[in-house]
Amino acid sequence: MNMRSVLLGIVLGCLPWLAWAQDAAPVASLDRSKIGVGETVTLNIEIADQTTESPDLSPLTPDFVVLGTSTNHTLSIVNGRRESRTILGIALRPRREGHLTVPPISIGGQQTQPVPLDVVASSDTGPTAADRPVVLEGTADPTKAYVGQQIDYTLRLYFAVNLADGQLGDPSAEGAEVRRIGQDANYQAMRGGRRFNVVERHYAIFPQHAGTLEIQPPTFQGTAVDPTDANSFFGAGEPVNAVAGKLSIEVKGRPASATDGAWIPARDLKLALDGLPPDGKARVGQPITLTMRLTATGMPFEALPALSLPTLDGADVYPDKAVTGGGVSGPWVTGRRQQGFAVVPTRAGTLHIPATTLHWWNVVTDKTEVATVPAHDIVVAPGSAANSAPPANPAAKAPAVDTSAPAPTGTTATSPVPMVGDAIPWRWLFVGVLALWVLTLAAWIAVARRHRSRKPAAAPADAETPLRERAAHKRFLEVAAGSDPAAIERGLLQWARTVRPTVRSLGGLSGELRDGPQTQAIVALQRARFADGPAPGAALREAFAKGFDWKVSPPADSAPGLPPLYPR
Repeated sequence: MNMRSVLLGIVLGCLPWLAWAQDAAPVASLDRSKIGVGETVTLNIEIADQTTESPDLSPLTPDFVVLGTSTNHTLSIVNGRRESRTILGIALRPRREGHLTVPPISIGGQQTQPVPLDVVASSDTGPTAADRPVVLEGTADPTKAYVGQQIDYTLRLYFAVNLADGQLGDPSAEGAEVRRIGQDANYQAMRGGRRFNVVERHYAIFPQHAGTLEIQPPTFQGTAVDPTDANSFFGAGEPVNAVAGKLSIEVKGRPASATDGAWIPARDLKLALDGLPPDGKARVGQPITLTMRLTATGMPFEALPALSLPTLDGADVYPDKAVTGGGVSGPWVTGRRQQGFAVVPTRAGTLHIPATTLHWWNVVTDKTEVATVPAHDIVVAPGSAANSAPPANPAAKAPAVDTSAPAPTGTTATSPVPMVGDAIPWRWLFVGVLALWVLTLAAWIAVARRHRSRKPAAAPADAETPLRERAAHKRFLEVAAGSDPAAIERGLLQWARTVRPTVRSLGGLSGELRDGPQTQAIVALQRARFADGPAPGAALREAFAKGFDWKVSPPADSAPGLPPLYPR
């Protein structure tokens, strides 16, 4: 085993799972890019971490009316790495018609990017729309698409009545994949001079074959109630229903002008390579960790091709496991693929990393484009003295030696001594590391067996329980002085578990106490916890000032009422 093999084992064994790099700056997006006059739109600001700071909404006031805000926190674990995100939702109503721009919003010392918005006059102002209490509409963008291209199917439910219940179906299309994306948007719109509540939902449709794609319309069924009619609340509501129109999409095959290779019909695509040495220098035997990232808008990650580096002259390349993921950018699906590589230089000199190109089809401009990672040159310095020492006779050209095969024991003085001598120490080093690992494993197994065979010693919990109980009692009395019922409940249960670990809830604790002031105080705490009443802090402190009033358990040796089924 040579030095490169050992380094490869170390690199691949210690290389952590790579996660997607999150931009530090917050990202702003609109749930719709085109709305009518009088309609509302939601501005979503996504932050790559939880935050408690409020954004500065003053730049919005010239062109928009801020109707309200909401906050949504999410926590996910991707490849062992925790990722938390915060999405701030801001409901806006434009003040005028035309092409508007949502200005940058400042939050946490950073700013979002501007977002365009088109506000057009309402196209449905006839009396027919105002006469119908429930309307269901479906639209597709684009109406002509390529195989594999995303079609944004937007479903809007308009209703001007009070709905007690309702069921909204999903569209279907034979020969296409249909995915529901994002969250439903709720806003208001004017139709025929009448204000409607609107529920907007988006679907991503990916046609799999060329031809005519028929999108089957979904349906809505619900029950409308009249708040002024008392009978409406006792099952006497009026049933309402609506059906969206049927849509036909012309699906074209792969164009002849597209290059050979993977077919990627996307709205946008980015290809990047990270991890190159900032100073452009490296050493023989020292690995360089490179990460190639591919992001495509309008394409799912399953349809993205695998990433690879070109063949490198003077370095060994060891790919890591690929990491894939997806997201949503407005109504469009976003696919991501990431591939890590461990590049180990094998000789000194200039390591040339050729350019990487990826051909894709831009469905917005309807032409082919090329994503390119430019070429890079890295100056590789010699490694250790044993690796970089020249042959004994510099004037004589050293014969070619297969470094993958072990050198013969009878090597003469004319052999490339540094190459042969380099393999022996690393072989013994590997044997020593392997032997040390085996000894450590054997010692661990012996300790585990001895630990299992040893009888458990008496736990000193009895001596420590009073100390822990007094500390927990003190903390509970401090928390009970406040006005937070949830914090008081946690403090009381933590104190109770120091005495009786089986207690899990206030109900369980109340069942183990004698009826009296303590159980009454627990009832008052539950009422404050779930009925938004005042926290009974003073009553709790007074009731539990001297400890718990447990029920008296029957003696352990008391005879049962019936004789044993199987007497001794």
